[in-house]
Amino acid sequence: MIFPLVLERVWLRPFEESDEKSIVELSGDPDASWGTRPITYPESPEKAPSWLKEHRAMTERGETLSLAIISREQPVLVGAVILFFEPNHDRAEIGCWIGKPYRYKGYGSEACRAVIDYAFEKLKLNKVSAYCLARNAPSVSMIRKLGMKFEGCLRKHLKVRGIYEDLLVYGLLAGEIEENAQHG
Repeated sequence: MIFPLVLERVWLRPFEESDEKSIVELSGDPDASWGTRPITYPESPEKAPSWLKEHRAMTERGETLSLAIISREQPVLVGAVILFFEPNHDRAEIGCWIGKPYRYKGYGSEACRAVIDYAFEKLKLNKVSAYCLARNAPSVSMIRKLGMKFEGCLRKHLKVRGIYEDLLVYGLLAGEIEENAQHG
């Protein structure tokens, strides 16, 4: 992937040290981290610097592809899209978060679509998976819009702030993007 990758509403690029202030400002929203791996989202402003450092290091080591999502309109950092690689199985898990002021503008779905296309076309992965809490309706909607298929529910799988939560599992296989496009 050549960076920055310019899309219709956003552009994607690897995180930079200068992103720390924006990440601190967008962190700490308890709703943003529901249904994602703990490392996907900086849970507090205090954790934002270490989150940024860890994601930059994981990308450098080839464990993830962690990208900043930048609004073309403003241009400001609005969130992140992350692929967690499982190279022994030719698959990855995708995660995404959008800061509260920037939600419901299509930034997340546009960024995820580009990264999923890259995962299949350039990285030749067999599968991309996504997980979210059953009650996270916006994430469920976005995942479905991406053409991912429901694969199951892991009942009471995660303990989030003292409550056991159901975790929904979605997946998209190589070739299904073309199949989805052909069938509308």
